Order: sequence, then structure tokens, then C-alpha cells
Amino acid sequence: MKLLISMLATVVLTGCVSIKLQQPGPVKVGGLEVTPQESWNILPASLTPFARPESQVWTRDGVLLDRLIIIPGVPDGEPLFKEPDKAIVLPRFKRDMLPDEIVQLTESSLVKLLGEGDTVVKSANLRPSRFGEQRGVAFDLTATLTEGPVYRGVVGAFVAAERLNMILFMAAEPYYFDKHHAAAEGIIASAR
Repeated sequence: MKLLISMLATVVLTGCVSIKLQQPGPVKVGGLEVTPQESWNILPASLTPFARPESQVWTRDGVLLDRLIIIPGVPDGEPLFKEPDKAIVLPRFKRDMLPDEIVQLTESSLVKLLGEGDTVVKSANLRPSRFGEQRGVAFDLTATLTEGPVYRGVVGAFVAAERLNMILFMAAEPYYFDKHHAAAEGIIASAR
């Protein structure tokens, strides 16, 4: 909830911002390449203070309704997201993590980012997945906020050159998740 309030306040305070449109076709985000089949809005860094420097956050209908977070090349010992302040310490990626540990890293990171005590994140359906020549994992998740919508999501992740690459899609349930789920799955499957 803290993250949602922070993002909403940022939108209000920044007024008109320049949101770029990502057209269909291959695009590089850091060292990660994805291929959207539809247009997405790329949010500027001023609206995504939690995103790592090379990460991008895309949305179709607005970040509070749906978001696709592309996180390329997280090095060993670093968190998935920027730490919003010194009081919030996010869990760190370790290059030798097992698939279930990557799931736990994602869950714990989201709970800390969205507000401990205000958020419950659960994952399910951990499965192997291929990203080009790389083996990785995919899994589903739900995030329930005390004062907010329930979000459903899907995550794809793989380690290449000892760095974690992740694409995380979350959207308000049921309408926005159902509306953009197939497009997000296509982007996740296209990651190289």
C-alpha cells in the first residue's frame, strides 16, 4: 500500500510527464531482449522510484491497474528493486539460488516493497521454462493488499552469466489480469 500511495503521489506531483510508447517488435532492456506483440507504455524513472537503473516498467492501462516489470542482469548480492529507504532492507539475489529460492526472493521483495503487514504474496505453479538457450523458471503469484485490489501475476526468470533476469507481470484481478495476461505471457516467453 505504501508503494501504491507513493506512486500515486509521484503522479500528482510530477504533473504532465512524458510516457514513451513501446511499439511491437524486439527491444533491448539492459542486456535482456524481449519482443512485445502489442504496444505498451514505458513509464519514466520519475514514476518508478523502486526500479533498478536498467529496469523498465511498462503498463497498458496505468501502473495501479497493470504493470510489467522488466529486470535485467541483477548481480550477485543485489536486490530485485531499489530500496526505497534505509529502513527497508530487501532480500538479495545469490547466483547459486535454486528455483524455489528465486520464488521466495520474489515474494519477500514484493512484500517488503508493497508494505510488510499490509500485503500477502503467494506463489504457485512453479515450472521449468526456456528463455532462448537459457533454462529458467516461471510461476504464478497473487498479492493481496489490506487496502487495495487483489493482484494476480506471472513471473519468468533465468540466470545467465551469474546474473538474474526477471520479467514480472501483475494486474488487478479479475478484469485487468485477464485483459493483458496473454500479452504479458508472450513477452515473458520471448525473453532472451
